[in-house]
Amino acid sequence: MAQSSINLERLAKVWALAEGGREGETDAARTRAAAMIEPYGYVLDDIPGLLADAGFGDDLPQPGPGGLRFYDMGNPAHMRAYQREHDAKRRRWMRDNADRIAEVIARYGSEEAVFAPTAEEKALDAAIEPFRDPKQAGHATSFDGSTYLPTPRMVDAMGAAIPWPDTIPAALAEHAVWEALWSDRNTADGNEQGEYLSHGGDFRRSHLAAMVEKLIPAQDLSDVIIRLRFHLDSQGLYDDPQAVLTDLERLQAAGFGASETRDSPGLSLDVDIPGNEGDKVGNPHVCAGPNLDAPPPSRLNTAGQRRAEVKRILATQEGRSMSLREIAARAGVSPSTVLNIRRRMAA
Repeated sequence: MAQSSINLERLAKVWALAEGGREGETDAARTRAAAMIEPYGYVLDDIPGLLADAGFGDDLPQPGPGGLRFYDMGNPAHMRAYQREHDAKRRRWMRDNADRIAEVIARYGSEEAVFAPTAEEKALDAAIEPFRDPKQAGHATSFDGSTYLPTPRMVDAMGAAIPWPDTIPAALAEHAVWEALWSDRNTADGNEQGEYLSHGGDFRRSHLAAMVEKLIPAQDLSDVIIRLRFHLDSQGLYDDPQAVLTDLERLQAAGFGASETRDSPGLSLDVDIPGNEGDKVGNPHVCAGPNLDAPPPSRLNTAGQRRAEVKRILATQEGRSMSLREIAARAGVSPSTVLNIRRRMAA
């Protein structure tokens, strides 16, 4: 949209009258403001976000080094400004992606069905329930002492409910299924970037990623390529060169022997590398394919720069109080990437 074509300085003055003018001025100012923005595809609810992006408003935090705007969530004015900006951006996203939202809902049959727990989620939740820790006020839900990554006992329990894949391609295919389910729910929810998988599903997804990253030994050069591509596609989140080196050294010692076709247990056996047309695993509505929660454009040009920016923000006092969504928007990555980087920094 042509935001740069709007006279934002004049819009700020008009909007000030619309929000705080005398009786009779308010309606006229709102009408005038609408006439200024509607030709560019905006509505009145978008104005606070437009002005916030341009730095107008006494209650807005000013951009710091690198152009980042840190919101003090202990400051009510900052909280209001952040919420206005967030709500306006969400409305714009839903308007711009209405076709995608409709496609997802149509594929599942209803919006409620998009978020309904799958059979796999129910089975995994039941498997890890015995390890649920007592709830502590102010703390995230944890299982077996872990909040983010499954413990060995949880891995065994989940494997008893749904056998783990034993090859890298099969682990990657199932991981793509969980990513696609998360992405569908995120799309239907207006790109809120929430925690859309059940506890069992989220732990399962995390362990599958570790299996592809380093845990399953590569059986041939194709496996090594898949593993390395997974590292690169993760924008630096999964980056274990030692695992790749170990694979190559073992294969070299074996004469680079290629294996025959290998079946593997897992969530499903009728999928190949994610991205192929027709990949459908587990939930019949979920199609593995292009990731719908692609990170927004960023001034940071490489994956390494974006990952470094996330680490830099998380290392600051302000960054430790920011939400995953806010950090992700400023670094040009997805909130799940921020979450995983934060987990690794904490570890």
